[in-house]
Amino acid sequence: MPDKELTSVQRYVLLRLMISAAPLEYKAISNSLRAAARNQLVKWEYLETSGRPMILELTQKGHDRAVAELGNETAAGSIGLTLQASLTFIQNLIMKSGVRPEDLFRFRSTAVAAAVSAPAPAADLEERVRKAYSSLSPRPGGYVMLEDLREALPDVGRETLDAALVELYSARDVNLVPESNQKVLTDAQRSAAVRIGNQSKHLIAIGV
Repeated sequence: MPDKELTSVQRYVLLRLMISAAPLEYKAISNSLRAAARNQLVKWEYLETSGRPMILELTQKGHDRAVAELGNETAAGSIGLTLQASLTFIQNLIMKSGVRPEDLFRFRSTAVAAAVSAPAPAADLEERVRKAYSSLSPRPGGYVMLEDLREALPDVGRETLDAALVELYSARDVNLVPESNQKVLTDAQRSAAVRIGNQSKHLIAIGV
């Protein structure tokens, strides 16, 4: 068990962010999460905050803690017990299916088609990524949002494309960077980011 004990509000804030699979406005998550409890989550490196209005974003450490909290039975009352039953079902689904939590909660209908079709060879997929990028960027080396790149490859599953992007990141002519002004990002753009190391990358440039 994790050694840092969460309050029920802190627990459900982490779970809400994990299930939403995107940063959310502080006021949209919970009116019960007080500043001290929020700052504690930041201190424990479970959350990152930015912008005005304040945006809360789950870190990888926070995501892992949220997964661990799925089976933590602390609910009470009929609504709480129903919620806990749902969380336990999700936990069992993850354990028995082998699906990664981040893939489950970022599920898209296009992932269904990718899941039932044979995966493209790595070399072919890299070529497709490069062609998709070229169709989106007016010039080599221009930055393109990963949200747009994913939309240009609707038949490629999230996990498959993430793996291809991580592999491409090592290429000399490829650069993946975070958006410098986090406040301008939409929820969709945040969700489309690929995690490399401890950083979310929102933009890609090829031919740099």
